[in-house]
Amino acid sequence: MPSFSRLFDRYKKTGTPPPALLARSDPTVQEYPQGLEVISEGAGPVIDIVAIHGLNGHREKTWIADNGVHWLRSLLPNDLPNARILCWGYDANTHSSSRVSCQYLYDHAQTLVSDLSRKRKITKTSERPIIFIAHSLGGIVLKSALIHSDAAREGALLEHRSVKLSTYGILFMGTPHQGGNGVQLGRVLANVASIFISADDRLLKHLERDSEWLQQQLGQYGPISGDFVTKFAYEQYETPTLLGHSILVVPKVSAVVPGQADAEPIVIHADHISMVKFASKENADYKMVVEQLQIMALDAEEKVRSRWEAERRADNGMCSHG
Repeated sequence: MPSFSRLFDRYKKTGTPPPALLARSDPTVQEYPQGLEVISEGAGPVIDIVAIHGLNGHREKTWIADNGVHWLRSLLPNDLPNARILCWGYDANTHSSSRVSCQYLYDHAQTLVSDLSRKRKITKTSERPIIFIAHSLGGIVLKSALIHSDAAREGALLEHRSVKLSTYGILFMGTPHQGGNGVQLGRVLANVASIFISADDRLLKHLERDSEWLQQQLGQYGPISGDFVTKFAYEQYETPTLLGHSILVVPKVSAVVPGQADAEPIVIHADHISMVKFASKENADYKMVVEQLQIMALDAEEKVRSRWEAERRADNGMCSHG
């Protein structure tokens, strides 16, 4: 497998990406906003929906279709009126810029948990159910975040545990969970990276040596994965790369974890970048995604309430024996 460094060295001197790629991802137009943004407060909200972009993604642009529709902002609130909808941004910018991130994926994961637990504590919604929507490598950040949250059982970070306890459902969209069919996970990560032109060396070196790290992470995530209702969305169409050809960036065999409890594979009739951009409420993929979210929302409140009650009983039991 070619290293990320070699893959990107080829393109560091080529200038700007092709116009078609620029039009789709707008990589250098403005700073990459970080942290949480509430894009819809909802009417009497009983659930939080949190969207996480992937490598070279953007808190806003990742979710905006070519016609300018931001489906999380303009469409979803009408179909899930009782949901507060949030987008979370982090510096996963691989394009040349004056400032690049020095954080690794796990640092981003810790920041996600911190940002979300703090926001929910301030708004007195720490026990509100959460459904995550995670695109591409954003799903790896999310899995790391849930591992971190699950491990926060005492001390100053105890509040971080509330995120995992409140998470009911996850919609992974084009997230590379594994290799498959003889293809190493590192090759799939190279596919994701090959869409873009230059790299934050630290981020890509972390990915490069880390099929192994990700496999270890899968081992840590496995025991808690059954606590969530999970949908694995995968792309149907190939995405143009800077190598001059098109590929399935994250094929089904990598995007879907077989045998995981409460999990379901879903095909999205788009490429890796467009699979999270819906132009209208009539779009068939949008309808399917919304229905999946609506179904998850039906049971989320009761299930998460029961989980918190069990947590309090366990805490009280420990105190009485302390």
